[in-house]
Amino acid sequence: MSAVDINAVKTYLLDLQARICAGLAEQDGGAEFVADSWQREEGGGGTSRVITHGNIIEKGGVNFSHVMGASMPASATAHRPELAGRSFQAMGVSLVIHPKNPHVPTSHANVRFFIAEKEGEDPVWWFGGGYDLTPYYLYEEDCVSWHREALNACEPFGVDVYPRYKAWCDDYFYLKHRNEARGVGGLFFDDLNDGGFDQCFAFMQSVGNSYLPAYQPIVERRKSLPWTDAQRDYQLHRRGRYVEFNLVFDRGTLFGLQSGGRTESILMSLPPEVRWDYMWQVEPDSEEARLLQVLQTPRDWLADGDRYVVFGNPIEHSKSPQIHQAFAEQTAHNVHYDKQRVAVDHFDTAVAAFVGAGGRGLNVTLPFKLEAYEYAARLSKRARQAGAVNTLIVESDGSVSGDNTDGVGIIADITDNLKWQIKGQEVLVLGAGGAVRGILGPLLEMEPAKVYIANRTVSKAQQLAQAFSKEGAVEALSYDQVPHHAMGLIINGTSASIAGDVPAIPAMTISTDTACYDMMYAAEPTAFMQWATQQGATKCSDGLGMLVEQAAESFRLWRGIKPATQPVIDQLRAQMSSKDA
Repeated sequence: MSAVDINAVKTYLLDLQARICAGLAEQDGGAEFVADSWQREEGGGGTSRVITHGNIIEKGGVNFSHVMGASMPASATAHRPELAGRSFQAMGVSLVIHPKNPHVPTSHANVRFFIAEKEGEDPVWWFGGGYDLTPYYLYEEDCVSWHREALNACEPFGVDVYPRYKAWCDDYFYLKHRNEARGVGGLFFDDLNDGGFDQCFAFMQSVGNSYLPAYQPIVERRKSLPWTDAQRDYQLHRRGRYVEFNLVFDRGTLFGLQSGGRTESILMSLPPEVRWDYMWQVEPDSEEARLLQVLQTPRDWLADGDRYVVFGNPIEHSKSPQIHQAFAEQTAHNVHYDKQRVAVDHFDTAVAAFVGAGGRGLNVTLPFKLEAYEYAARLSKRARQAGAVNTLIVESDGSVSGDNTDGVGIIADITDNLKWQIKGQEVLVLGAGGAVRGILGPLLEMEPAKVYIANRTVSKAQQLAQAFSKEGAVEALSYDQVPHHAMGLIINGTSASIAGDVPAIPAMTISTDTACYDMMYAAEPTAFMQWATQQGATKCSDGLGMLVEQAAESFRLWRGIKPATQPVIDQLRAQMSSKDA
């Protein structure tokens, strides 16, 4: 068995403290760590390095301590009663970083060494440590990259090491009285002495050395994101959970206080500002609620399933995760799909981070479809026609291709689900925005007799008509120029139904044979559908089927299989009806 080298451990820990402080201070760029050395009357001491009011870090501390005593404190002997009556030395580096920006997570790390000795007996020694991440807003790529660095630190020491210490972390950093985790975990290990001193010391060093590579890229991705007063208020409430854990459950806090450690250094882990409000809760279906769901159910962030996401702003009410989860279950594909609100002007950074963390594909909704068009290295014909991208595909070489599935979605819903005829029909399309442009290419491929594009601003309709003139017969009109005869199909591509309005078109455009389709959807018939029915239309539908069909086409592009859509449409329709009841 290799000899215990206390001096080597102490030298490493002091160097680790210096490296972490230097790296974080350089990244912050607005404040430096201030050193405060202290001595303990019973033996030993340490150096606390604290940073406050930085550009990024609101408060942080990186502490080194080396304390000793004639007997182990109660918190240690309760965990290991065989150590009672032994003298001890304990040394370690412990840190907590509390950024001010709610989008930048709090992080904690600790590596430590204990040795307990008794005359005439072999010394008992062990290593412990780990790190964990406490986000306030859930960015899955951050969680994945954090855990990937943890895995990299563990892999040289055995394939079972990361899963074991990840599970221990999930169990340790859990607020039993709240039924939720403090954060998204990482690593936690203790009582490590198997394999000899050198092996255990090497593992502790691997964990300590991986902290900055795990944390700093996350800080870099999030440090410039804007935040609101409401998000700051939410962060302060979540910090309350952090305080609760540290003061109620944390063994390190108890050991430090019971061993006569320096109180200011021990409680340095507490955030500078925090809030508790009686019966405080997050809003349902919010970004804040999404994080809470994850905290209540520990997740394997490095699971084999491929990861997909929808980016938007706002995104809280997106049905895409539910739709794609249904597709995954139906096709037996191991897929995880989430939604993420992305700050305006940070789309490229968010995509790069998601792809860099192993993401396989993205859906894109407002207001980022044009940004996705510019981001893609290659574009499909449909995307070029639409001038926008709603689906990004990560290719095997890591490049990103763009497609647009909106047009395919509406055509599939109209022809396959509703069984309406397009070929040979006169089609009136209302609106000339991005939604309409996205469907015109696939619509004209169905060979209608003619497509009229009617819009309040006729020049916009004329631009679209000119862009698609080679694809078929297209004519641009203002609303008052719409022909006074029945159309075969009318598609409302405006958002007027949201406000309860209807584009001002002649009632004569509708007969009992006219099919009327609103690209918007709701639990009840939309304003456009109600108006069309009043004019005598017997075939009316909203755009829920289009939503599911365009998602199915995205799924096919990613997974190579087209899922059945009608069961998912029926499921969503039933849910919408029950909520409205």
